[in-house]
Amino acid sequence: MLAHERIAVNAVLSMLLEVSANPKPGNVDREHDFNDLRYEHFLASSASAFPVFLRIAGNELSIGEGIYLLVKDTAEFHRAGNVHFGAFLLLAPLVHGHGDVRRAHETIRSTTYLDSLFVKRAFDMIKPRVMNAGHLDLRDEIDETIEKKNLNLYQWMKLAPEENFIAGEYVSGFELSSEGSDMLIDLLNSEKNINRAVVRLYVELLSKLLDPLIISKKGREFAERVKNMAQESLKIYVKTKNFAVFDELDRRLVSMNVNPGSIADLVISSLFLALCRGVEI
Repeated sequence: MLAHERIAVNAVLSMLLEVSANPKPGNVDREHDFNDLRYEHFLASSASAFPVFLRIAGNELSIGEGIYLLVKDTAEFHRAGNVHFGAFLLLAPLVHGHGDVRRAHETIRSTTYLDSLFVKRAFDMIKPRVMNAGHLDLRDEIDETIEKKNLNLYQWMKLAPEENFIAGEYVSGFELSSEGSDMLIDLLNSEKNINRAVVRLYVELLSKLLDPLIISKKGREFAERVKNMAQESLKIYVKTKNFAVFDELDRRLVSMNVNPGSIADLVISSLFLALCRGVEI
């Protein structure tokens, strides 16, 4: 298999492993769906992304155009709205850099305002829920401002709220994704099971970060509450080694209509980097 083909496979596999992890508290997994978003939607989005990932890995597309085509082309294979927008934002530069975060960061810094306009077009197609960014909010008519100010993706993402850690990855050079990759490798060594390792990574990240999707829907105080719940579940697991504690956390979050979607996106980018580092399942 050629190098760029393996990178594209890793990107798809990272999305499939994330959505298949069970129980994944508050999110779609192989055992429960939402009314408007099903497990099969994620499978369709993941599989149909492969041709675009292949072009991105082969340096045929810029980051912005790659994100736009990922959203556009995968939407032809499912009837859902936003399935993987956050994941595509994270994966596109990482795929372009073949899993090298430094190379991915350099590519982001060298993007142009055209990349930003492509990302805005992708957003406008599916209208995912995002935090209020104030200035240059994705939900506003900002195309003219982006072009006038010549804002590339790096400059634009620097303006995002601090809690928006997906935008923050563009600025920091994928700091959280790299830490997540290290964490996943350690968890896989201890759990000896990819599903349990991915679930643990998900809950670990949920216990450390405030999910911007939760903040946008229910507010910061509620996001803090979810973070504390994840911390308590991990404490119980460390003492008992009973994986059922995560089933209970899942039931509680689902009953509260909580969907930590951005955490799931971060799990995907962490998985991708781990796969690029040679992790085998």
